[in-house]
Amino acid sequence: MVCYSIVETRSNGLTERRAPMILFFFSISAAAITFTLFYSWCVQKPVNLVSSFFQGEARPEETSLGEFEKLPPAFRPMIWYPLKGVLFLGETYIQAGWGAYCVLRAYRVISEAGTGTGWNYHTVAFIACIGALGYIARREPRKDILTVIQSCVAMGSYIVFCLTPKALGTYYPWLVNYFK
Repeated sequence: MVCYSIVETRSNGLTERRAPMILFFFSISAAAITFTLFYSWCVQKPVNLVSSFFQGEARPEETSLGEFEKLPPAFRPMIWYPLKGVLFLGETYIQAGWGAYCVLRAYRVISEAGTGTGWNYHTVAFIACIGALGYIARREPRKDILTVIQSCVAMGSYIVFCLTPKALGTYYPWLVNYFK
C-alpha cells in the first residue's frame, strides 16, 4: 500500500505532508462505517435472535418444526448460560479486534508517512474506533451488565494495544500478519 503525499514548503523552510492524513481519515472512516454495518447485520442480529429464543420471547408458532416445544423448560437455562458466555466472548473478541485493526492501521500509516510519533493519526484512528463501537453500543437492544462490560473492554482495547503492542501479536496474530 503506497500513500502518495503532497509536500508543501512553508516560508520557514519546514515541509508539511497533508495528503496521507486526509487519505487516512477517509479510509478509516469508510472502514468504521463498513465495520458497523457488518457487525449490526452479521453479529448483532443473529445474537439477538438466539437471545430472544432462549429468553422466551420467541413464540412457538414462529419456530419451524416445533423446535421450541422439543426443548424442556428446565433444560433451557443449562444451555442458555454457557451459550451466553460463548456469545459474550465472541462479541468481545470481534469488537476488540476492531480496536486492534485501528491501531495497526495507524501504525502502518505512521511508518509509511515517516513521521515520528504520529499523534494525529492515532487521534483520528481512536475517534473512528470509539465512534464505531459507540454506535454499536447505542443500537444494542440488550441492556444488561455483560453488554456494558463488553462495550468497555472493546473501547479500551485501542488504548491497551497502543500501550502494549505485543498484545496484538498475542490476541490477534492473524491480523498482525495481514499488516506485515
